[in-house]
Amino acid sequence: MAMESSSKPLVTVILTSFNQSDFVLRALESVKKQEYPNLELIIVDNGSRDQSADQIEKWSNQNADGLDSKLILRKEPMPYCKSFNEAFSLAKGRYLIDLSGDDELMPEHVSRSVAKLKEGIGAACCFSDVWLRDEKGRKRTFFKRDRDGHLAQKVKIGDVYRQVVERYCVPSVSLVFDTEILRKQGGYDESLSYEDFDIIVRLARNYSFVFSNHIGVIKNIHAGSFSAAQYAPKQSKMLPSTLKVCWKIKEMNRRPRENEALLKRIYYETKHALLSGNFEVAGGFLELARQVGGNGLKFRLLQTWSAAKVNISPIYSLLK
Repeated sequence: MAMESSSKPLVTVILTSFNQSDFVLRALESVKKQEYPNLELIIVDNGSRDQSADQIEKWSNQNADGLDSKLILRKEPMPYCKSFNEAFSLAKGRYLIDLSGDDELMPEHVSRSVAKLKEGIGAACCFSDVWLRDEKGRKRTFFKRDRDGHLAQKVKIGDVYRQVVERYCVPSVSLVFDTEILRKQGGYDESLSYEDFDIIVRLARNYSFVFSNHIGVIKNIHAGSFSAAQYAPKQSKMLPSTLKVCWKIKEMNRRPRENEALLKRIYYETKHALLSGNFEVAGGFLELARQVGGNGLKFRLLQTWSAAKVNISPIYSLLK
């Protein structure tokens, strides 16, 4: 049984799998191979229709003696944010990782992230660099690095609210949360289809972020991955959630520069909504842009495109 200690506080990993039989055993093994000695693992199969649940159950039985773990096998899929929150209610760790069943932790990820969090008193979370690996096995890092692997760009830390509103600059798969702070936020918003954009901006509004300069996670990019559905042609289930988060940001903003950052995000999302043929949600983004102060040539061009409803989503899908 894992126990809390001041030097090596307990870290909970919530690993959620849904039809990820090609990846989930590697994800599980990556938790087992962590250098960090004090882990709690909560494994959730969210109603998979492939062999994931059988693989997870077998792995869990084989590793029952070496790891403090809990197993949740759902018969039917549950919305992701609700599923996570139910598992989160069982978490005992001071820190917490939300790991997808198709991603992998590098062996030193937990130890280095916890060390950085202990330095950054009051930080909501720690993030690190990430390997992005495609279906052909090709890898690149999220942050720019030179040929020797040294970080080759400045990474914003501390108050990152404006930056995370404007663009995707914190790789969510690398996050290690302060559990108490995440609980104060109420966990994930169960009205949304995905969680990372929303929880990052909510945490960044009131707390600092710290960065550990290591490559902590392998994110596998494939046709079945959750992120691949962000701009699904004509019927994205994720874009309406993105729009809802942007409305929430409008209410959270306190300064003109934050509204400028939001407007940049809105224009980006509107463009991709139009490219993917999601015209209704594009109209919602443009209404929000108008309320935030959108005007000028870019705004008018997007309005014209939205009104014309020119569908180029087949070409967009080929170019992605």
